[in-house]
Parts: sequence; C-alpha cells; structure tokens
Amino acid sequence: MPIVRVDSDLNILEASTGVTPLFEIDGLDAYQNLKQLFGNTLDKLSKATAKRKSHKEIQTLISKSGKTRWINILLYPLIEEKDAFHIFFEDVTTKQEQLELALQAKQIAKIGSWSVDLINNTVTWSDMTKEIHEVPSSFNPDLEQGISFYKKGIHRERIVEAVSECIEKGQPFDLELIIVTAKGREKWVRAIGEAEISNGKTIGFKGVFQDVDEIKRERLRNQVLDDRMREAIESANIGIWDWDIEKDHLIWDQNMFVIHGVNAEDFDGAYDAWEATVHPEDKEQAALEVELALEGKKDFDTEFRITKGDGSIAYIQGRGQVFKNANGKPVRMVGINSDITRLKRKDDRLRHLLGVTEKQNQKLVNFAHIVSHNLRSNSTNISMISGMLLSNKGVSKTKEFLEMIQKSSEKLEETLNQLNEIVKIQSTPESDIESVAVLPILKDVFEGINAIVEDSKAKININFDDTLRVYGFKPYLNSIFQNLLTNSIKYRNPQKRLEITVEAETLKNQTILSFKDNGLGIDLKKHGKNLFGMYKTFHGNKDAKGIGLFMTKNQVEAMNGRIEVRSEVGQGATFMLYFKNK
Repeated sequence: MPIVRVDSDLNILEASTGVTPLFEIDGLDAYQNLKQLFGNTLDKLSKATAKRKSHKEIQTLISKSGKTRWINILLYPLIEEKDAFHIFFEDVTTKQEQLELALQAKQIAKIGSWSVDLINNTVTWSDMTKEIHEVPSSFNPDLEQGISFYKKGIHRERIVEAVSECIEKGQPFDLELIIVTAKGREKWVRAIGEAEISNGKTIGFKGVFQDVDEIKRERLRNQVLDDRMREAIESANIGIWDWDIEKDHLIWDQNMFVIHGVNAEDFDGAYDAWEATVHPEDKEQAALEVELALEGKKDFDTEFRITKGDGSIAYIQGRGQVFKNANGKPVRMVGINSDITRLKRKDDRLRHLLGVTEKQNQKLVNFAHIVSHNLRSNSTNISMISGMLLSNKGVSKTKEFLEMIQKSSEKLEETLNQLNEIVKIQSTPESDIESVAVLPILKDVFEGINAIVEDSKAKININFDDTLRVYGFKPYLNSIFQNLLTNSIKYRNPQKRLEITVEAETLKNQTILSFKDNGLGIDLKKHGKNLFGMYKTFHGNKDAKGIGLFMTKNQVEAMNGRIEVRSEVGQGATFMLYFKNK
C-alpha cells in the first residue's frame, strides 16, 4: 500500500515502494514535498498537520494520459514522533466515477433521499427531495410536515399507515402516491423507506424519494388504453394466439380457451391441439390456409368451424401474421380468433328473410300478371264468341255459341276464385306445395279457351297417364298451361295445321311435362337470352305483351321447378317443365 512519512510541513521523510507507481513517477528525488505531487492543493492537510489531527480528504490528479484520477488521502499523527505523520494513499478513481454516475443518474431520474431520526425527532431531506416538493433549499420539515404534503384521502392514509408499520414493526415500504407540492401542483412520487433498528427498537428510518409523475401518468394512460382494448377484445369475443413454429409451442390467452370451450389444463400447447378443435369438414381447408400463409402465398385470413368442448359448433374468423428469420424461414405466427357464430346466424337469418321477401315480391308480381293475363284470356274468349254469335245468321249455331259463352263465363268465375286461392298462398310464405293431378287442370284450361282452340282448328294430343300428378300450386299450373297453349295458338304457322302435343315422363327424382307445337318456332341464337324476360316479344304481333313467358318462368321456379325450351325457326317449339318428385 502506498504510504509516506512526512513532517508538519509535508516534507517527505520516507516512502514505500507503492508510491512511485501510484503517482506515475520514476522516483521521489525530484519531489521533496508532498505538495509537489498534488500541485500545491493540500491546504486542508497542512492545517491538519499543524493541529496534529487525523484528516481524510480526496484529491484529484491528472494522469500522464490526461485522465482525471481521484486519490483518497488518510493522515494519522505518529505518537512516538511529535513532528511526523503517516499518510496512506488509495486510488478511488473507479469508485468516484461510479459515485458521480450515480449522482448524475439520481439527478436525471429525479431521485432524492431522506432520513428520519426518531431519537432527536429530526427529518433530513436532500436537495433533490426538496426540489421535488418545490420548497426552498433552507426548508427543514418535521415528520408531520413531510406527511402533510401527501394528497388528502387515500394517498395520505396509505403513507401514514406505511410509516406507522415501519416504526412499530420495522416493515419497509415502497409506494407510488400523489403529493401536492408547495406550489400547489399534484405530482406522482415513489417513496421507498426502510427502518433503522437498534436493540430491537426502531430508532429511525430512511429511504429515497423519486419524481415519477411523467412515467406514472403515461403508465396510467396506457393502462386506460389497455383496459379499453381488453374490454373491446372480450366484448368482441376475440382470442389471441402465438405459435412458435420451430418449437411447435402454441400459446393461447384466456379468451381462446373460452371461445374453443377447452380447459387450459387439458391444452398441451401445440399445433395439433388447435387442429383437434377444428370441425372435421373444415380441417383440411384450415390446414391448407395455414400452409399457404407459411409459404408466403397469402395472408392467413379464413373462416372455419370448430367443435367446442361441449360438442356445440361455432364459426371462427381466424387472422394471423407470419414472422420470418434472416434466412426467410417462418419461425413464428401470431394472430387472433373471433367467434362470429352470432353474426353468422344473423347473416343466415337475414339471407333467409331476404329470400322470403324476394319470393313474396315475386309472388305479388306473378299475381298481378295472372290477373292481367288470365282475365284478358277469358274476356278475349267471350268477346270472340259474342262476335261469332252476332255474325251468325243461322239458328242452329246460336245455341252452341250461347253454351260456349256460358262455359267461358263459368271459367271467368273460376279464374276469379283461383285468384283468391293465390292470395291465400301468398299470405302464407311457408305454405307446402301439394301433389296435384295434371289432367283435370289441363281440361279446365282447354274449356276456358275453347273458342280460341276451335277457331285455330288445332289438333290436340295428350300423351300421358290420367293419374299423372306433380308437386305444385293449382292456380300456378293453370296459368302456366294456359300461357303455353295460347302461345302455341297465337304463334301457329299459317301454312300448316296447328298440332299441339302434351307429354310427360316420370323419372326417379323429377317429372318432365312437355308442350310441343309445330308453329313458327323461335330463333334461340338471337332471342335465347331474353326469351323469359319481361316485355320481350319475338314475332312482331301487335297484341303481344311480353309477359306470358316471364310469368310462366317465375311461377315454375316458385314451385321449386325449372323450365327449358327447344326450338328452331319454322319447326315449332317444345317447352319442358321440370317438377321435383317430392
């Protein structure tokens, strides 16, 4: 250890070998006095030697490299020599640097110190503690004054309780509380204290005091945001997951367990554990979506079903992001699962309601068309018979025409009754389609248009069994048959006798009813796309309204069937009606 023996004037009388390396010199020949080593800055040490008192101080030196060094000096008078002293030197540069860094850190972090002496009833605050409280440097509080800075209410109550526990039981404390400074400003502080105990009794306590206002308020703001986000996640039924791909370690938050209906204790935290919850019918597609995301071909954003722990089915919207290492290898995947079961059911219900509404609207349109078309057909038929009657001069035909008028009147009344039935059907959206005999309806239609048929001199062929039945609504079938037959008559070929053939074929799942004629035919290449459109006409007839086929198609589809047409210009047309056999 570097030691020197000096006299009262600090002249060096003797030195240990550790002195020269400490002061970075080759020897002491050029240094007869200690002041020469320190640059004549040892006034306090000189006063100590003059009074023969022990002394301790720290002096700075500039090293050869230009770095500041701190040397701790300890002076002790020698008893056996009245004019001699021993001085011990210690290089405390590292300690001093650490101390200064600590002091700077305290200043930057706004950390002060304090102590309470219970024996002498004194309180000591450091300069930083006073600065935090915004009091002058001359301010010296007592314990009661120090506590009075804490905000009234829970904050003051907590510090009083903590101080009491510290005094009575030696219990340390570490609290974040609000003080009201001398300038009236509220400020969050952190107070840390621990007891000083002697002979089992607390004689005081000391600690540190930190201004954490900015940090605390930012933390509280973040906490509010976190709470809002947590509430939003919980209310939205969203779960968060984190999958370590390399280790195959899957982490779920609590919401994930709730969504999947799985106990956390039963979850083994692997990819297979998630896959086991996926509905069997969706498992393959869900796995493919994960694979595509890992390959970077698309984002993981998919919908799938899961089977919950209680066996119920839930719809899940899964979203995730893949993270890759420097080599581009996927190492982690993080995302969320949303339980969209309720939304899915609402969406299905809405689609159902829209479908019902659409069907209802279509039924209203059909009803309007039936009213227009069927009544017009009956009135036309009566008008034609009346014309025949007026132009007829023979008595023999008069009775026949009157009978035809009577039948047409009856059919008109029947049409009105059918319209009433349609209203009943439309007012009951879920009304069941019934099994209907085809031949009686077809005969009724022919009777209703008997004058038109007779005027056209058409040959009618009915080639199906009398017992043929299809699933549908009688009024719709009546309207469809009437439309197809009157169209065949209306668009007959004037060069040949009109022939209409009605046939049927019953298959396993459906029955096909066809209406074939040898009329003008339709250019399907030209008009095929618009054939069943509203107000679409194709032959230039003045009385054509373009409503019949549109109405027919809608009525067939309303009975869960479909309609097709085969035709060539000049070769006639065949309309095929497909009815389901259940």
